[in-house]
Amino acid sequence: MQLGPHHLRMIDAVAETRSISKAAVRLGLTQPAVSTMLRRVEGHLGVRLFIRSPEGVAPTPIGRDVATRARAVLSGIDDLNATLAREPGGSSPVPSLRLGAQACPALTKLSGRLGMLFSSIRVQLRVDQGGGRVVPLLDSGALDVGLVQEPVGRATVLPVGVERFVLVEREPTFVGLSADSPLAARDVVELGELAGHEWVDDPVDDGPWPAYFRAACAAAGFAPQVSFWSTDWQLAAEVVRSGRGIGLYHPTAPPREGIVFRRLRGDPLAHRVVLLWRREANSAARRLRTALSQIYLELVQANPVYARWWAEHPDAHPALPGTAPANPLTGEGVPFLERAVNSA
Repeated sequence: MQLGPHHLRMIDAVAETRSISKAAVRLGLTQPAVSTMLRRVEGHLGVRLFIRSPEGVAPTPIGRDVATRARAVLSGIDDLNATLAREPGGSSPVPSLRLGAQACPALTKLSGRLGMLFSSIRVQLRVDQGGGRVVPLLDSGALDVGLVQEPVGRATVLPVGVERFVLVEREPTFVGLSADSPLAARDVVELGELAGHEWVDDPVDDGPWPAYFRAACAAAGFAPQVSFWSTDWQLAAEVVRSGRGIGLYHPTAPPREGIVFRRLRGDPLAHRVVLLWRREANSAARRLRTALSQIYLELVQANPVYARWWAEHPDAHPALPGTAPANPLTGEGVPFLERAVNSA
């Protein structure tokens, strides 16, 4: 038996939906057919990829690795098919830019400007909750540019041919609390003070952040009690707003009614904002980092709490100036960007 694309799509569907029946619906197959295929694949590999339980299906550690690799292969196949596709009546492939990123406020704003930035090419955008898939997809050639958040002290190992530019050297993580919480009256909260609280966490973050978060909590003397798992930011916000859980937020996150963002003393949780790209995408990467710098500074200025932190910590953002550039396309008024583009 040899693994083919249909096997990889089955593994990806089960890992994504955490359900045999939902995977069957996505694949257009019957539930018994998916179960049989999965048993055959596990038998062929000699490992167990998923653990079945009444609550659903969860990947084993090797299952997560196989699913990540399967997605990289499938993205390459899908991209090849898209590249070979012709426009109606045309004779050449449509130029495209494949952008992959972790979900974040800056990406939300960037998505609305992609048409202006790349008006003559087709932009394909892939968004993941964690950064674990971006680098393998860049390595495989399935992505041209990636935007990731690296926990401070844990630099990404770059594949050959991939370049790296740090937009923000250290972005602190803020804690989100119910406005009715006694801690909401404080400007700064100690991480250790949150030991007895319930947390909201992301169940599909396959990057280094979950381990980093738990290590920081361990250093503060406790293990986080996670009772709520959700990839839906609105649902997570409802849990935090109700006071039943605590969430972690980007300092650039927009205000949420009934929720307050507070700094953690000493910034024990922080990450870098990093742009990655394959060398053949140099031109697009220059334009993207100029636009992202403009967007990021706009987000800083919109958040008074973060704006104060930003002004107090110039070492955290040596690549970005203190005011937004005048032109998001040319970077006019931002000398560092001109130097970066000229040196690329």
